[in-house]
Amino acid sequence: MKKIIFFLILGSAFAAQAQYGYGNGQRQRQRQTVQAPQEAPKPNFDVKKYLGVIVYEPEKAARKSGVKLKTKVGGQFCKMVTDYNKSIKDITRINSFLLRSTKDVVEGFQRNAIKSGDFSEQPNVLKKMNENLKPISETLKVEDKKLDTSMKKLLSKKQYEKWIKYNKRRQKFFTKEA
Repeated sequence: MKKIIFFLILGSAFAAQAQYGYGNGQRQRQRQTVQAPQEAPKPNFDVKKYLGVIVYEPEKAARKSGVKLKTKVGGQFCKMVTDYNKSIKDITRINSFLLRSTKDVVEGFQRNAIKSGDFSEQPNVLKKMNENLKPISETLKVEDKKLDTSMKKLLSKKQYEKWIKYNKRRQKFFTKEA
């Protein structure tokens, strides 16, 4: 009989603990703050990423391509990558006003579209953006082709495949013609 009463008391204690938590439930509910509605993220359009502008770190590119910097090939590789970086930086510096104005136009459209919910002007903005950036894109493609053809001549087949693999990871794609 003592055992039955003991188990009844023990069971009711567990039931009370599970249901009420001895007052902890109320305190936990009070500590939980009501979440404010999240604001839409601020527009951040990266024009350089859209164009595919990549500036290489010569040492890292050489390591990823399997080229040893202390060799003659490594020195030529480093010089070619450095020259490419210089030409890309010059192109972006010369066209910095166009890049900045394009970024402002796109971000302005995104802000207005988020506020109003009207995305009907998106095709027009994309068309205008592509027209503005086409000359820069063509110039960058020419530089990329120069770099790719010189790398193809300089590197062994295995190193060249590693170079292409490294570029694919960085979202840079070279054409098959080069």
